[in-house]
Amino acid sequence: MQDIDRAVGERIRKIRKRKGITQDQLAELAGLNRTHLYRLESGKQSMTLRTLKVIAEALDVRIGQIVKGL
Repeated sequence: MQDIDRAVGERIRKIRKRKGITQDQLAELAGLNRTHLYRLESGKQSMTLRTLKVIAEALDVRIGQIVKGL
């Protein structure tokens, strides 16, 4: 499962950076604590489907764009 957590976190980080959004900005948009978002992006913590949905909405992407091919 850790491989999946890392892969999802890395995709979130790539999408966030491509859109020019900082971790602080994404955390605020998603209603998350910045430290929590850091742990998710680094794969140190698993996320719930609800959290994945909130992050996808904040990034204005579909969940499928984050998890496709995993």
